[in-house]
Amino acid sequence: MTVDYEMAKSSLGHDGFSAFQYLTAINKLLSNPVSMDLGRELIVRALDAREKFADHSAILKGMVRKSGLYPYLKSGFSDLTPGDLVALSLYRTPFSDDFVFHSMQFQIFDLLKAGRSVVLSAPTSMGKSALVDSLLGLGEVKRVVLVVPTVALADETRRRLQRRFGDSYQIIHHSSQECRSERAVYVLTQERVNERQDIEAIDFFVIDEFYKLAFRELKSGGIDFTDERVVELNIALSKLLKVSKQFYLSGPFVNSVRGLTELGYPHTFISTDFNTVALDVQTLGVAADDKKGKLKALPSILEQCEGATIIYCKSSAVAGVVARELIRLGYGQVAQSPHLEWVAREFDSEWDYTVALRNGIGLHFGGLPRALQQYTADLFNARKIRFLICTSTIIEGVNTVAKNVVIYDNRDGTRGIDKFTHGNIKGRAGRMGVHFVGKVFCLEAIPEDNLNLEVDIPLGVQGDDTPINLLASAQPDHLSEHSQDRFDEAFKQDRVSIDLVKKHSYFRMEQFETLYSFVEMLTPEDFATLTFHWTPAPDFLKTFAQVIVRLVPQTFSRNGVPTKPTDVMIAKLVSYFNAQSYSDYLKGQIEYSKQRIRNEGNKNTLSFMINNDLKLITNVFGYTLPKVLGLLEDVVRIHAAKRMVRGKIDYSHLRMIFENLHLPTGVNALEEMGIPIQTLHRMALIMDFPEEADVDGLADYLRSNTSAWSNLGAVDRSFINRALGLDSVRPI
Repeated sequence: MTVDYEMAKSSLGHDGFSAFQYLTAINKLLSNPVSMDLGRELIVRALDAREKFADHSAILKGMVRKSGLYPYLKSGFSDLTPGDLVALSLYRTPFSDDFVFHSMQFQIFDLLKAGRSVVLSAPTSMGKSALVDSLLGLGEVKRVVLVVPTVALADETRRRLQRRFGDSYQIIHHSSQECRSERAVYVLTQERVNERQDIEAIDFFVIDEFYKLAFRELKSGGIDFTDERVVELNIALSKLLKVSKQFYLSGPFVNSVRGLTELGYPHTFISTDFNTVALDVQTLGVAADDKKGKLKALPSILEQCEGATIIYCKSSAVAGVVARELIRLGYGQVAQSPHLEWVAREFDSEWDYTVALRNGIGLHFGGLPRALQQYTADLFNARKIRFLICTSTIIEGVNTVAKNVVIYDNRDGTRGIDKFTHGNIKGRAGRMGVHFVGKVFCLEAIPEDNLNLEVDIPLGVQGDDTPINLLASAQPDHLSEHSQDRFDEAFKQDRVSIDLVKKHSYFRMEQFETLYSFVEMLTPEDFATLTFHWTPAPDFLKTFAQVIVRLVPQTFSRNGVPTKPTDVMIAKLVSYFNAQSYSDYLKGQIEYSKQRIRNEGNKNTLSFMINNDLKLITNVFGYTLPKVLGLLEDVVRIHAAKRMVRGKIDYSHLRMIFENLHLPTGVNALEEMGIPIQTLHRMALIMDFPEEADVDGLADYLRSNTSAWSNLGAVDRSFINRALGLDSVRPI
C-alpha cells in the first residue's frame, strides 16, 4: 500500500501525469482501513493541484466524500447531487450552518453528545476545538470549564466564544469575574481553575494539550518532578474530575494514556492520524550549535517558501538575529505606520521588534506585551506581513494561518523539545480550507526521544516521587494508599501545615522547609524587616532578595539578572517599587542598558536587555513574586506568633504593586484583553475607573464612555477598540 501511495504522490509533479491512475490509487488506499489515512492525504494533495483533475472532477468529488472530508465537499464543489446535500446536512455542526464536520469529528462528537468522556490524540489540523463549540451549540450543557495553558490562549478562546455564544452563556476568563448565570463557560489557566471556589456542578470540562499533565522525561532518563505547572494542572484535573460529569482531553501524537482508569474514570481513548492537510517535510541536519550553518541554510529555504511563513526559534534573541538576517537578504518590505512610531516611542527604535516590523516582519515571543503579540498575529493572519518569527508562543496562545513552518532550533530556551512539541510546531503548517499542503523545514534532525508516546498522568500514577504539594491539594479520594502514607508521614511533625501547602501549592515541600529554616534563623533585627503592613519596612527588599535567592533564584537568573551577589536584584526591585509607572520603570531600564553598552561595551545587545526586562516584569514581578510574597507573609505570621512579636503583618499592598503593574486595582485585567499598560496609565490619568468592578464591568464602562478616551492618540484608541471588540484588523 505504501508503494501505491509513494508512486501516486511522486507522479503529481511529473510529465505525463494521469489523473485517472492517481484517483485509482486513492480508491485502493481508501478501501483498506490500514491505508485510509494515506488515501486521504492524496486527496488533499489533489485538491491543492485541482487543475490537473478538471476532467475527473466527479470522481475526485466521490473520493472526497468517501474519505469523510466533508468540509472540502462543501467548499470545493458546486455540482452537488441531492445525495451530497443530504450528507452535508447530516454532518452540519450545531453552532453554524456554514460549518460541517469531517467524519472523524462527527464520530467523536457522537461520543461526546452521548455523554461519554473522550481522550483524543489527533493532528493539530484536525479541528479539535470545533467539537467544543458544537457541544455548546447544542445548548444542552449548562456549565463548562475549558483549561488552556496560557492567558493569551484564554483571551483568544474568549473572543471566539463570546462572538458565537455570548448571548447564551456567560464567558468567565478572569479571577475578578463572579458567576452570575446558570449557563457559564469558564476559560481559565490551570492556576485560575485552582483559585476559584465556584467551580462546581460542571457538566463538561476540557483540557487541551493534555500531555502537559505528565512530568517531562529528561535525556538522562530521569523525570523532572519540579515543574510547578505540571503540579498545578494535575491539581486542576483532580478538582474538575470530582465535580464534573464528563471530560474531553485532546492533544497530538499520543499512543496511550495511563492514570484516568486507575482513578476510576472510564473514558474512550482515540488515537487518529486523520489529517485535513498534507505536509512536505525537509530535514537539513544542521548541528544544534552551528549558528553560522543555520544562517547559511536560510536563503535556500526561503526560496522555497511561498506565502505565509512561521519561523520557530528557541529564544527571542535568536528570533531577532533571524529577523535581521531576513532583512539583510532582502526579504523585508519597508513599512511606515502610526503603530511603528508608537512602538519606537514607548520602547525603542532599535529594538529588534521595532526594526523587524519596520521591515514588514513580525516577531512574537514570551515577554512581548500582549497588545503587541495580538497586533503582530493580526497582521500575519490578515497577510499584511509574510514572516512571523516566534518562540514557544506559537504553540501556547497563537492561532495562525501559515503555509510554511521553519523549525530553526530544536529547543525551547535551554531545554530540548521532545517529539510532542516538535510535532505540534510542524502541525502549524497548512490549514484546513486555507492551505491544503504545508511545507516544513527542520534545520536540525527530528528529535529521537526515548519516549514511546505514552502519557502517564501523575495524579493517577502515583509513586515515591510524586510531589507532596500535588498530593496535598488533590482530592482526598484521588490519593492511593501509598500516597496517603507518604502524605501522613510528611505532615506528622506539624512543622509545615497541610493548609499552608494547599494554599500555596505552587511551591514544593523543600521550598517550604527552606523558607521556614531561613525565617527561623533570622536575627530579631532582620526579622523586623519582615513585620509590616502597607509600606515595606526599611531594608525589607534586601531581606526579600535573600528569600528569592533561596526559593526561586532562576526567575531572575534566566532573565539575565545575577542572584549572587544580590545587588543587581535589589536594584531592580527598588527601581520597580519606586517607579511612578510601568513606562517610567521600563524607560529607565532601557536608558540604563544603553549606558552599560556605551560605558562597559556589554556583550549583550540592547534588544536582549529589553526582552529580559519585559520578561522580568511579566513573569517575575507580575506573577512569581506575588506568590512568594503570599507565602512569605503567612510564614512570617506563624513565626511572629512564636516570637511573641505583636503588630499587623499584611503584604497585600506590596503584592498589588507588583501584580497590578502600577495600575489602579483591577485595571490590569484590561491588559489581558490587549490594551497596553502605557495606554491604561494614560486612561487612568483622565478617567475614574469604577472601584471593585470586574473585567466585564471595566469593559462595559469603557464602551459606554468612549468620549472620555476619545482624545487619546489614534494608536491607543485602536488598541482599546480591538480589545473591546469595536474594531477589526488594524493596518500596519
